[in-house]
Amino acid sequence: MINISKVILLPVALLVIFFQPLLSVKASDDAQAEQIIQDYIDYLELDIQPGTLDYKIFLRNVFWGNYPDLTGTDSVFLTNPAEIDYIVNYAWKYSGYQEIYNSYNLSDVNIGEAQSVPNQSLSQETDIMFSPSEGRAQAISYAYQWSASGLAIRNPAYPDFELVDCTNFISQAMIAGRFLERGSGDGCKYEDTITEWYVEPNPSPSIFCLGDNRDWEWSTSWSLVDPFRYYFAYENHYAISHGWTTSASLAKYYLSPGDVVQIQYDDNDTWVGFHTMIVTSEDATDLYMTYHSNADGLDEVDRPLSSITLQANWRFVLVEIRYPWQVFLPAIFSIGVQTDAIQLSNPYPVPLEHQPPSESPYPSPP
Repeated sequence: MINISKVILLPVALLVIFFQPLLSVKASDDAQAEQIIQDYIDYLELDIQPGTLDYKIFLRNVFWGNYPDLTGTDSVFLTNPAEIDYIVNYAWKYSGYQEIYNSYNLSDVNIGEAQSVPNQSLSQETDIMFSPSEGRAQAISYAYQWSASGLAIRNPAYPDFELVDCTNFISQAMIAGRFLERGSGDGCKYEDTITEWYVEPNPSPSIFCLGDNRDWEWSTSWSLVDPFRYYFAYENHYAISHGWTTSASLAKYYLSPGDVVQIQYDDNDTWVGFHTMIVTSEDATDLYMTYHSNADGLDEVDRPLSSITLQANWRFVLVEIRYPWQVFLPAIFSIGVQTDAIQLSNPYPVPLEHQPPSESPYPSPP
């Protein structure tokens, strides 16, 4: 008679035997990376302990490439080039990025690579249908108003996500750009959804609603990189996702002030977004990005896209925002007299809390 338990346990044992070397390699890579990083911390004479917030911020700076003497090709802390990958992967996993974005089980849409020669007919069509508007200028104005390089400027009318405030900030700019929120909270903090886009106060949270920002409710499309793009570009026609590129000059070809650039990281063959930025200015050769939550959690204003060094397994995702139309129609009276064209009331009002600067740094088109 067949022993069922042995039949079941045998394949399990074989799987363990097969995967054990792979698991050991991964653990060895992490241990090696951790030791190199600790040696670097000791070299800098910093008092930073693993698992603390300071350690996570330090790892984010490592991940962003802000310590080139550690991760650069001339680093004296590395014995071979493969260790750079170990360090970058370790920084991703233990800086908090992976635990945040892996908690949302959204598989990435195959957005494809941005092409060097775009579809001219599509480009012309969108230029006609979605020309620059007051909404685009207002989004840019808002971005300038609520950010300052090297500081952390936050609008108290919205929640503050601190080290991961980037997409929350861009959603606020979209509100200023005349987009309407959709949906409402489901009782406590975030709702995992790409069909709704909202943030709202939660003045009386349940005693079971614990943790930071319990006084707010929001959709993941409001606060997270990939769900934001899914909502605007795939669930609706509010944006065009032009695909990905590693070229800042190609991004310049597709995008204009008011559009959005996101950064993705290849986490074990799954591309996950970890950063969202808005284009606030441009010149003949470059785009200039404004955003919250740099590696240290602080703001950046008008940083050249070309100055953002793409680390191992990074890529830019290009998102052209289709701002709502300013609608003009003639007013028709019953006696048949037609007046001059007047502007209808805008269906996308700016929140009362947002007061644009008296002189917009990016004025409306004439």
